Amino acid sequence: MKIGAIIIFYNPDPTLAPKVVDNVSRQVDEVCVVDNSEDDNKSLLHDGIVYKPLHGNKGIAAAQNIAIKHFEGKGFDYIISADQDTTIPDGTVGNLLRTAEDLKANGIEVGAVTPVGIDHNSGKPFTYKITKLKDLDIDGHHLIEVYQTMNSMSLIPVKMFQEVGGMDERLFIDGVDSEWCWRATAKTGARFFYDKDVVMTHQFGSATHNIGGHDVHITPPRRMYYQYRNFIWLSHLPYVPKRWSRINAFKYFIKIFYYTIKGPQRRSYITNIFRGIRDGLKKKYQLK
Repeated sequence: MKIGAIIIFYNPDPTLAPKVVDNVSRQVDEVCVVDNSEDDNKSLLHDGIVYKPLHGNKGIAAAQNIAIKHFEGKGFDYIISADQDTTIPDGTVGNLLRTAEDLKANGIEVGAVTPVGIDHNSGKPFTYKITKLKDLDIDGHHLIEVYQTMNSMSLIPVKMFQEVGGMDERLFIDGVDSEWCWRATAKTGARFFYDKDVVMTHQFGSATHNIGGHDVHITPPRRMYYQYRNFIWLSHLPYVPKRWSRINAFKYFIKIFYYTIKGPQRRSYITNIFRGIRDGLKKKYQLK
């Protein structure tokens, strides 16, 4: 099995990013780094890493599609993505591959298998309450079946991209991974899993604050534009889980008050949230 890894750079930490790339490269056959930064960061990489600079931020979806096409053209079997700040233990990719192959042997159409995330800021494991369907054990693998997995460290069969298509570049960043998973399920019946026996350390947002007993991931102001716009765009699509739409409608309603009344950088948050709402309502999002 040939496994290719996608790592998207955007103004990467010059100390952490090379460690992430080196760690992943030891576990796969080839790494393709697509760089959304203005500056060239090839000097952060060792020989043998495929580097594709875009000289500007084209969005995570566009960057991923470039790498996906690269690996499709070279006949790879699986693709795994890693964020520039995600760290994994040695053997992670091999463990995910064994899980995916065992699921396939049981007649399951695998969309992706992903490690359980440990929040870099809080040290707590993610719960996946919004996306969880059920817990299940298959051939000794302890799994959480979900509506969708996060992009980082999702091991995906290349044939899924060939059947489903690539990432939707109109979304730019937020919701890109979720929309692709939902589309894959609608088109192929693909199922998505977190493997409880495999973990990664991942950073959501710039910090985590406890509000009313709940951990809230603090998102930079610019991201709020895409979160609100894309939520409105996606919520009316027929293959989007209604549970996701209901829970996120409540969450984004509450976030308006936190970010615009209590949060830092209030003016920037207000501007981006309401621009996102305006554009989400104004520009209709059509199925591809």
